[in-house]
Amino acid sequence: MAKKNKETAYRRNRGRIVFLVLMVLLIAVALVGACTVFFRVEFVEVEGNARYSEEQILEAAHINMGENLILTQKDVIVQRLYDTLPYIDSVTVKKRFPTTLRLVITETAPAAVIATEDESSWWLMDGKGKILEQIDAATAENYTRILGLYAVSPQISKPVDVGEGHISQLNGLLGLLQVLQERGMTSQINSINASSRTELVMVYQGRIQAKLLNNVDFNRKILILEEIVAVLGDEEQGVLDMKTEKNFYSPF
Repeated sequence: MAKKNKETAYRRNRGRIVFLVLMVLLIAVALVGACTVFFRVEFVEVEGNARYSEEQILEAAHINMGENLILTQKDVIVQRLYDTLPYIDSVTVKKRFPTTLRLVITETAPAAVIATEDESSWWLMDGKGKILEQIDAATAENYTRILGLYAVSPQISKPVDVGEGHISQLNGLLGLLQVLQERGMTSQINSINASSRTELVMVYQGRIQAKLLNNVDFNRKILILEEIVAVLGDEEQGVLDMKTEKNFYSPF
């Protein structure tokens, strides 16, 4: 009798477990179905764009209106924009339920121009080294010219390649360019010579040749440069050696 009662209890418990599992599965299916039906992309908002129109961004993002908002892959949208629109520096994709996708755009700007080794083509790049576009030699005169490094098979929207043997020079150059760009000073720099593995030589306002080590605190050095130039005045021309803590200036 006791054995029969145990078997009956076992069957009841098993039935309850099966029932609970089925209920969980039904609820899960219902939730997935509801998400598929109700959470669809109906609106796309674009913010922060200046160079590119909203139409250009939406075309490059290739967002299918009506697709499931939950299943929309943000990283895929970001990569499409990076690959297609080179002046985009960063993209944040935000999902606003139930029906809105928001794209927050941060754009970049040219920091310098670099040539191929035979100087048959000139390429704008930003402070991070991303190739932005190809320009002609005459237009290149309006930008900070990179000397001593050359672009190898440049591709728009891709990082500049200067060859394996010049990585240290490139890293120092990009560190300096980012500081100059952040401080809005690239228009005051005529050229930067990055041919040396240990130093960078830049021409400031066409009259001051500033020499820096290529692995220093560039932000601090640029602040010092501005302070020294302010003391020298607007007409002074010469060489400013900033490779040590003592900054040596020699007029031409």
